[in-house]
Amino acid sequence: MPSPVVGITCAFRVTTSPLGVESPGASLDARFLDLLRQAGARPVIIPPALAEDDRLTDILETLDALILSGGPDVPPQRYGAEPHPATRPLHPRRVWTDFAAAAFADDRGLPVLGVCGGMQEWNVHRGGTLHQHLPDLATSPVVAHRHVNGQDFEYHEVRVEPGSLLHRIVGCPRLRVNSSHHQGVDRLGRGLLACAWSEDGLVEAFEDPARRFCLSVQWHPEDMPEDPLQRGILAALVQAAGRK
Repeated sequence: MPSPVVGITCAFRVTTSPLGVESPGASLDARFLDLLRQAGARPVIIPPALAEDDRLTDILETLDALILSGGPDVPPQRYGAEPHPATRPLHPRRVWTDFAAAAFADDRGLPVLGVCGGMQEWNVHRGGTLHQHLPDLATSPVVAHRHVNGQDFEYHEVRVEPGSLLHRIVGCPRLRVNSSHHQGVDRLGRGLLACAWSEDGLVEAFEDPARRFCLSVQWHPEDMPEDPLQRGILAALVQAAGRK
């Protein structure tokens, strides 16, 4: 039996040189690729496509599973909100590609894993909403969800719902995770059930129990490759992708 093909969305950004020359670029943390290969998958990077490029479907047709890898913020217009001053939206090419991939995977019932910003994308795809800036929320006790420099990770524990898909994967009621986000899930989208929470009550993972594998987490498992529980999340996706 051939290895399952797992598609992964990637970052897209345009930088401008001091001379005003624009340079578009796409990127992805290579640990995603390494961990998926170790789990027995064939990873495929989904390139950020132009909205008029119908060849994206040709790539999506080859997939057995999808990972929404995350990045900057979902444009608030996608969930009927006005932009917060701290919101930094994804590039339009990334928005179009990621939401097209999400719709395709949902329509075909493919196994899906949302990671950090990808969790937020999946929630919005399903009609949910987001908190645009967590520091604005009056929560107690306070959990540091993002490092002050905006780049390094904070770490905290999450409480895992017994009997959930996530609980069956990690096998424990509490899980140490990394954290680097300033937005979070507000209202859950259609068919989604929360299955992990931080100490301040923020939803840290959700699933669709009606699907073979539909899980999203607010942290980055690929950035904790030394942790067998985090590796297990990606391995579980690959295992689900291999079941037809």
